[in-house]
Amino acid sequence: QGDAAVVCQMANYLFPQGRVVSGHNKALDHLAKLATSKGALKAQRVAVSGAFHTPLMQSASDNLENALAGVKLSKPRIPVYSNVTASPFPDDEAEIKKLLMRQLVEPVQWESLIKSVISSGKTSLHELGPGQQIKAMVKRIDQQCWKKFTNARV
Repeated sequence: QGDAAVVCQMANYLFPQGRVVSGHNKALDHLAKLATSKGALKAQRVAVSGAFHTPLMQSASDNLENALAGVKLSKPRIPVYSNVTASPFPDDEAEIKKLLMRQLVEPVQWESLIKSVISSGKTSLHELGPGQQIKAMVKRIDQQCWKKFTNARV
């Protein structure tokens, strides 16, 4: 790819031993071989259309910045957690917009976010929709919270 740096970095911290890596295909192929040779239980491709949560998404972040420039955001009425900081979004509109742009180019801190939600006293979680992927990840993060987890089918 000429002089451009090859990107291969952590994109999602899902749960202990559950990570997603994103970047250039050649680097991901090499990493999958290396991971399995070192004992990783699974190293598989996720069918996505881009190198999400890496610097390769900077143009999308820039486009989002332009789109958000004409949008008025209100202060959240309930805690809405950022997948960048694993903390509730701040009240400041400009800071919320910055975090929204950052989430395109920085890793998702899912494991830390769930731990933060639980430590704030929210120990009865609910998943909306037909799947149970979130419940499965919570099981690997906090067994007590998982035991109280509810799936709501819509």
